[in-house]
Amino acid sequence: MDPDELTLVTSGRRTGRPHAVTLWFAREGDVLWLRADRSADWYRNLVREPRCRVRVADREWDAVRERLDDEASALRHLVELWRAKYGVEWVADWYVDHGRIPVRLAPASAGRP
Repeated sequence: MDPDELTLVTSGRRTGRPHAVTLWFAREGDVLWLRADRSADWYRNLVREPRCRVRVADREWDAVRERLDDEASALRHLVELWRAKYGVEWVADWYVDHGRIPVRLAPASAGRP
């Protein structure tokens, strides 16, 4: 079973320095799902530079933010994954309110940006 949180390390969009944040996540195969607010520094860093580093428990790897064609459907999917992981009582409907962004991170590999 996955831990409740991961550490995401992005490159600062102005400084280029590492910026670490602890977040809830859901895993679907080798893909990680996060939820952001448009104003979150880590999200704005990923928009500028989609490559990042992820730490879950004692594992660490490079990942890349993938663009989503249908953010509304992806957000509903993310919320269902979170409900299954964290419980319905902890993941309320406001997680799909306007302004919340689903973030899909895939392992970085050859051929990805």
